[in-house]
Parts: sequence; structure tokens; C-alpha cells
Amino acid sequence: MKITVLGRGNAGCLTALYYSYYTRNQKDIHIELIHDPDIPPEKVGQATVLEPPGLLWKALGINWYDNPIDATPKLGILYENWGKKNHKFFHPFPLNDITLHYTPSKLQDVILESEYFNVEEKHINDYNQIDSDFIFDCRGRHTNKQDDYYNLINPVNSVLLGESNSKECDINWTRAVATPDGWTFVIPKTTQNTSYGYLYNDKITSIEEASANFEKLFDFSKGEIEKKTSLKFNNYIAKRPIIDDRIILGGNRLFFLEPLEATAIQAYLFWAQRTFWWIIDKRSNPNFATQELYKYTTQLQNFILWHYVFGSKYNTPFWRYAQEFTINDDEFHKIVFAIKKFSLIDIIDDRIDIGVSPHGYGQWMPWSFKNWYEGMKNDKS
Repeated sequence: MKITVLGRGNAGCLTALYYSYYTRNQKDIHIELIHDPDIPPEKVGQATVLEPPGLLWKALGINWYDNPIDATPKLGILYENWGKKNHKFFHPFPLNDITLHYTPSKLQDVILESEYFNVEEKHINDYNQIDSDFIFDCRGRHTNKQDDYYNLINPVNSVLLGESNSKECDINWTRAVATPDGWTFVIPKTTQNTSYGYLYNDKITSIEEASANFEKLFDFSKGEIEKKTSLKFNNYIAKRPIIDDRIILGGNRLFFLEPLEATAIQAYLFWAQRTFWWIIDKRSNPNFATQELYKYTTQLQNFILWHYVFGSKYNTPFWRYAQEFTINDDEFHKIVFAIKKFSLIDIIDDRIDIGVSPHGYGQWMPWSFKNWYEGMKNDKS
């Protein structure tokens, strides 16, 4: 069996690493990654949740001393100005777990040099150029046709990006700072750089107004932060994630959801696992993998949407708009109802049945719902 991954972005590299690591002793399975050298890697700092560091450790031996990707520790997310009761609240990882912030190009280079799979530099115009049994197309969103995608519900659709040449305040967590126009991520992506992303809705806030607010809130006058670029985006999921039982879409060609809670990297591994069950383990099928994907991405959408529905300290057009959204999922509301009846300690204790699935919702366990709810709830909750 031959499997080809197209694209050297996060999704492409992690998919190739996942498949090649877990099939490394199966001599009849060959993995290759093909990428266009003229397409540069993403420069914006990014972050993970719990599963990706585990794969990097198992497959590559990366640790906090032997750290070729120059990652920084991520111990959780500090929410600032969200909710109407607590204007600073920490959404942690368990004390015995740690994730990371990183520069995508460094992570990708290390994976591409791992020798787990073959790497070829080549521009691909047509799938017929590839003689593989399965193709993962992870080449990004640049050829997306809107009719091929369903919209995911989210109130932001634009971002201004910035960077400073220092690790801000030596923090070891992502900062998610609510603003009048949406929110800003602050990611210490290496020990020498911090990435900033000012997310907003361009139908509510003009790019000129968003840019002025970005500069004012983060004090660009000191000259420490440099604006890099601006981007518009849709939040979406492919209508056909698997085409002809052979072509599997991945990364931004598969779906995109804005970066609050850093869900993307673990979602790529979730999709790699579900397709692995079908392609390698032969215990699933394309329809089951697709339904699992839709359920999972809907849960990602809903948990993130919950943040906006809670509101922030700002009473502005954006936040009034964001708070009009509703979450239509009985499983979500069942978890929220359950966590109100139990203490955080009891919810963390897996010997206690709180009446909801212990396997979690999307990327979050019930204790995370409790922790976030208690920290962010307003006086009307």
C-alpha cells in the first residue's frame, strides 16, 4: 500500500508522521509527502493541546531539553476581559500535563527531516500525477470553492497579525484577550518571539478601526510590536471530506475554525486516527470516519461559541452580535446542566458518575466545562 500526503503544513506533516510512525514495522506500507517548495510555511506562532506533544515525544523524542523546534511550554490559556464577573481567568491543563507553543516552520522542518517517510519537492496539478492507493490533500485553503463547504458558526472572520522580538513577560501560557472588536491571541512561540493576532468581524468593524484599536490596546508606540499582515477567512467544513474512497482532504482544505482554544492541531490528529481505523486497521469505513468528523467539528464549534455567548466586559456592537448566537446541541446542554450540580473535585474524580459521557466533548472533558464556566459566568447565569 502506498499513501501520499500533499502539503508540508502542520496537517500534512503531522498526518505523514502519524501514519509512518504507527506503520513503521509494516514493510508493505509506504508513506510519502510531496510539497511545492515555492509555497512558504505559515509564520504565525501556534499552540497545541494535549495529544500532539505525545506524538512528537514518541516518534521524535522531542523533550524540553532536546527541543529542536524551540517550543515554549503552554500550561493553559489566560482569559482576560472575558465574562462580566472575572476579568482575568485561567483555563489550565492538569498539573501533570503540559503542551507547547511553536513556530510552524520549525516543527515542519524537524518532521520532514525525520526520515520516517519519503519527501519530494514537486508541484501537483492533478491527482492523476500520483500513483498511490490513498492521497491526503493538505495543501491549504487557497483553492477552496465555497459551494464545496458548509459554514461553521462563529462571529469572527478577519485577523490582523503582529510579532515582537521577545517572549512577552516570560509567560508560559497563551493569552486570549477580549477586545471591543473580538479578541487577541498572544503566543510566546519561541524564547525570542511572541505572535499576536487581533480577531474581529469586518462586517462590524472596519480594518482601519480594528488596526487602530490593535495598536492602542497593545501599545505599538513602544516599537516592540510590528504589524505583519491582515487576513480574511471563513469558518467551514468540507461537504465531501473523502472523495471516491481514495482522496482524503486534510488541514485547511478540510476545515477551518478560528484559533480560540487552539483546536486545529489536535483535530488534524483526530482525523488521521479516524482514517487510520479505516485504511490501516480495516475496522471502519469512509462513512463512519466522516460522521465522526462532523460530530467532532460541531463540538469544537459549540464549545468555542460558548465563549462568545458568555460575552465580555465590553458592551460594543461586536459583543452584542456575538451574544445573539445559540448552541443547538442536547449533549452540550446536558454537560452544562450536569457540571452545575457537582464540585470541580468530584467532576475530576472519574469514580463518580455525573451523568454525562466521561470521554468528553470535542477536545474537552467535563471538568474543563466546570472550570471554564465557574471562571467566566456572569451574574445572570
